[in-house]
Amino acid sequence: MNEFDLLICIIVIAVIALIFFREKEQKILGISLNKPSNPNGVLLDNSLKQKKGQELTSEQRSIIETNIGLYHWLPKHLIAPWEERIICFLEEFPITFMKKEMPTEEMRILVAAEACLLIVNRPLSDYRHLKAIHLWEDEIKGNKNARGNATRFEINLSWKYLKQSIKKARDGHNLTLHEFAHLIDFADDGIAQSIPVSRNSKDFKQWQELVNDEHKKLMKAYEGGKNYSIRAYGGYESIKGDKPELFSCGTSAFFERGSRLKRECPKVYLAMKEFYGIDPADWRQAKAK
Repeated sequence: MNEFDLLICIIVIAVIALIFFREKEQKILGISLNKPSNPNGVLLDNSLKQKKGQELTSEQRSIIETNIGLYHWLPKHLIAPWEERIICFLEEFPITFMKKEMPTEEMRILVAAEACLLIVNRPLSDYRHLKAIHLWEDEIKGNKNARGNATRFEINLSWKYLKQSIKKARDGHNLTLHEFAHLIDFADDGIAQSIPVSRNSKDFKQWQELVNDEHKKLMKAYEGGKNYSIRAYGGYESIKGDKPELFSCGTSAFFERGSRLKRECPKVYLAMKEFYGIDPADWRQAKAK
């Protein structure tokens, strides 16, 4: 080995050592290597840290227990992080009822509780672009046929249908989970394409291939008259070729039909499990309704 090659080797080793010790230093100091670059995301995650150990009141918990079907399936170890997120969500995001009356405490708690199920093991910064949640008594103005819709910045929900869907814990048609999954899909690039990670993520290509493959399976199943764990609406495809409903419909199926989704679509289930950090297929109904 000549002097030039030796010098190159020394430089490479020095760079690797610098990266290693820098990462180690960040971990020791408690600095996240995956901090959201969005300033509001940082504020939301810091706000959540401050809620550590806080609990809902007995009245708030009673509203959730009475109305949300999935409450009776959620493992005990997830209750504490769920409640911390609900408390933080209620403080950080405005929920309005699109009539003169203000939203009731029940309305606010149920929307927050369902929205926080998606991020029970994820950061609050998943909702970093969210500005407002609008509740409509029945029909959404300007979109009469929709029970809900979402953009990168706001969510509209039909209260009438929301109350119906949250009680049914196993049908895969949960309105709130569906629309907030759209919000997560929108977060990085503002595009609804059923890929919940950024383009520079190591998992982007895997998600892209998964969405395309699963879309074909879903369409084939329903064209053949078969029932499927992910509802047919997940097969909707935009003019540009994006598949905006697969992730949101798949999310509802993941939370409410976990065992069936795992059996019928193991790759989809595994991707959702890794993304959300939970395993609904193992959930068991522990409390009577």
